[in-house]
Amino acid sequence: MFVDESGTHGGPHPFVLGAMAIHEDDAALMQKALDDLVVRHLSRVPVNLEEYELHASEMRNAKKPDETRTGRASIWANVDRPLRLALLADAYKLVVNFAPTNPKLPIVLFGVAVEKAFHSAWSEQERERFAYEVLLGKFDVMLKTLRRRKLPNRGLVIHDRRVVAERDIQSWVTAWRATAERIGQLRNLADVPLFADSRATRLLQVADLVSYAIFRRYNAPANDSTAFDLMWPAFHTESGVTHGCVHYTPSYRQGACQCAPCEQRLKAEAARSAKPSGAKLSTKEPIGPTSRTRIRTRVLHDAREGE
Repeated sequence: MFVDESGTHGGPHPFVLGAMAIHEDDAALMQKALDDLVVRHLSRVPVNLEEYELHASEMRNAKKPDETRTGRASIWANVDRPLRLALLADAYKLVVNFAPTNPKLPIVLFGVAVEKAFHSAWSEQERERFAYEVLLGKFDVMLKTLRRRKLPNRGLVIHDRRVVAERDIQSWVTAWRATAERIGQLRNLADVPLFADSRATRLLQVADLVSYAIFRRYNAPANDSTAFDLMWPAFHTESGVTHGCVHYTPSYRQGACQCAPCEQRLKAEAARSAKPSGAKLSTKEPIGPTSRTRIRTRVLHDAREGE
């Protein structure tokens, strides 16, 4: 699974993790498909193809250098913005529509968005730790499910470089592999997360696309769900319910958040709450305001998510 984060800079925005899980048989195919996409949009094969990194924020906002700016100029600054945006949109579509070698092992997306107001007393590190715990827990559960289906795989996590946080993340995962905390013990990872420069692999760049789409969806000034809506079908789903993307906000318990991830959590809770009495609730039916407010009981699934 390839992971990237967004929202580490200061401000009121949420902290976001985005990830793509892909089988090893498909890794090279995805890389080549993305390289070919860049070449097609540039209408040439640049000698420095790897420098044309699919970094969503940079592609949207790259500006030509001038004497007043310092630092490295973006290579995308010399590409017309309409072309950059078209390439970015096609990259999202390519990821969502990617055909895996084994249809039983498709690419799967994961995402976690933790609002600042969620446990507002938490420090930034506590908020990030919680997000990583949820993300890796969901990946671990997916691997366990595959094992039960006679498709055993150990997971390896590769993260974009975070020099100031790498040791913290690895120590957290070491602890979670040794003992259960809020989400349960991680039993299906091959090792602690490894870190690499996103310029070295398009697969980390896909993780950036995912995290940026989630960030744009939940960052109030932008509130742009275009890319998020496009990627939504690719988030991990079991039994008709999308578990792979989670939004943590105080509005959830108040029944006020109507985003797709919160709606899916509410439907899953309602279905589990109804099951002991024999009642059934279709996860495809919309939940109205009354039901949204009524569903408040914490169930085992949510306890594992650590809210």
